[in-house]
Amino acid sequence: MSTPRQGFASRPIGSRLHGVLDYLTGTTLVSMSRLPVLRGRFAGRALLVAGGAHVAYSLVTDYELGVLRRLPYGVHLALDAGGAGALALAGVTRSERLDRFVPIGVGLYELGAVLLSDPQGTPSPVGHRAVTVERSEDEVRRFLDDPANVRAFSPSGTWKGEFELRPAPGHRGTEIHAEADPADLRRAKQLLEAGELATARGGPAGRRGILSAALPNLDTGEDGSS
Repeated sequence: MSTPRQGFASRPIGSRLHGVLDYLTGTTLVSMSRLPVLRGRFAGRALLVAGGAHVAYSLVTDYELGVLRRLPYGVHLALDAGGAGALALAGVTRSERLDRFVPIGVGLYELGAVLLSDPQGTPSPVGHRAVTVERSEDEVRRFLDDPANVRAFSPSGTWKGEFELRPAPGHRGTEIHAEADPADLRRAKQLLEAGELATARGGPAGRRGILSAALPNLDTGEDGSS
């Protein structure tokens, strides 16, 4: 059964944002390794290996931006931390300034990204949110404890099932406080108050002009969701 929760995750980087950083970091390190000032020296080779490895295991990580999705996200974070530590330690052993401080700087940056990443893989839009619904606390609790309702308002599975209910000011219903995607809470509110989800699907988009005439199949009001 869901229970009230007092604290919320303090790590702001979800798995989707972490994936963006993975590919951005990996490609940037590979590009940096080709700079004339780094090419052919230890720092350049270290960045090339680190960047290539980053992209390679990101492609097979089981998160939103993975392609094959075979590597557990927790193992991915462990590889990030291990690679960052090894890169920083390798820099410590070098005597020349570029070969020392470039790997150390990159390694510390990557360790910081790991420490700020949610190991549960929570997507970045998730955070401490609240919404007011015009229903009693008992009605809201029964609704949120029903797995069928959860699947309806959280089709992507981001709802963690942990929430806190509070009386809304002015006897206007109940406040739902949760670590949740705001879209999930909006859909939950619609289902609780109206019994259905509002949609613009199938309606006219209202656009007129040369572009709309040229692309009539896009002028349907579809939001792109399935």
